[in-house]
Order: sequence, then structure tokens, then C-alpha cells
Amino acid sequence: MPNSKRLVSQDLEGISWRVLKEYPGVIRQLIRRKAGVYVLYRRNKLYYVGLASNLMRRLKTHLRDQHTGAWDKFSVYLTVRDEHIKELESLILRITNPVGNKQSGKFVKSQNLYSTLNREITSHDADKRAEIIGGQFARRRQKTKARKAKGKGALKGLVSKRIILKAWRDGYEYTASLRMDGTIRYGKNIYDSPNSAAKAALGRSTGGWRFWKYKNNNRDWVSLLTLKK
Repeated sequence: MPNSKRLVSQDLEGISWRVLKEYPGVIRQLIRRKAGVYVLYRRNKLYYVGLASNLMRRLKTHLRDQHTGAWDKFSVYLTVRDEHIKELESLILRITNPVGNKQSGKFVKSQNLYSTLNREITSHDADKRAEIIGGQFARRRQKTKARKAKGKGALKGLVSKRIILKAWRDGYEYTASLRMDGTIRYGKNIYDSPNSAAKAALGRSTGGWRFWKYKNNNRDWVSLLTLKK
């Protein structure tokens, strides 16, 4: 496997702390000046997780600091690159919550999805109520979603049957149709948004919501944009 695909290059798991005392030269040869994540255990239970740019030095420190006597085995995981090692440590800390670590892991730029989850659940519940109640309530719900939607799906549910669309530009008339699933047929192709259908018609980008017109209840040709109001 190419190095670009690997994170961990070597590992040593479940080793007694006594090896650091009895065979320091051997361990030093294996992990000295190498970066990675290390894990300390007490009676086979997770005690502490850390990272180090020099694993040998860090493990020797834990033989005489406040963690002395609190662990009896260790594991080390040597990493190929160290640019993500801090994030890796944070991930492990948040998942395992070791008793020996006083601080939990923190991510640099991770987006917390709690608010997004809450918003999506609220939206799902509103859709479900609209489906059950139907009628005017359902139509208002569809228009609310359409006003917020962009691009693909912005027209979905706004019409109960296929309707004809027209556009006029530079003496030419263009004809398309808005389908019930919110897509637009122009010629032999289907487009996900008014903008993409308008671009196909003109050969250049333009505002499709104002370009395309449909007949309202008064039989007037009005902008497609009014469907969202």
C-alpha cells in the first residue's frame, strides 16, 4: 500500500511497562524520535491516550510523573505523517473518554451537526403534518419550501399537473413544460431548474425564474417566480 494511503506505519500493542525499564535500548531503537499515538492501560482497561512527536521520551516521562503506578501496559501507533495526529488524538479522546485524561478532545474546524439535525427533524415533521392535513395547508407548505430551495428541487410540488411554459426573447418564442416532479422539459431534455432550462434555450446563462412564463388563473402569462409567492 502506498504511503499516501496509510496513516499508521507500525504498531506495538499491549506491552508491559517493565520493558521500558528492562530493555530501554531495544524500545528506544524501535520508537525513538518517532511520532504517533500512545495508549496506557491498567489491568487491560483503558487509562490514558496521548500523542507525541517522540514516543520514547513521552513514555519515559509517564514512568515518573503523576501517572506513575497508574498503568501497567502500553501500546504505540507510529504514524507516517503527523499533520492529522492532533485530530486523531481528539477523536480517540472523545470516543473513549479515558479516566486518566483531564481534557476532552477538540476539533479545529469540525462542524457540529446538532442544529442541522434539529432543523431537519422540524422540517420533516412539518412535511408529515402537511401530508396528513392536505389542502391549503399542504400548498402553503410547498410554497414555503420552494422559497427556501435553490437549484434542483426548487419547483418540486408546486404544480399538481404538467403546465406549459413560454418565453420570448429577441423576437423568438421558446416553449417548455413544468412537470409535477419540479423538473422542466425543454426540447428532448429534462432540466432540474429554471436557470438550466433557460440556459439551454438561449445558449447563455440567464435568470430562468423570470425568463419562463406560465398562465395564471386569470389567463395572463406571468413570471415563474410567482409560483413561489
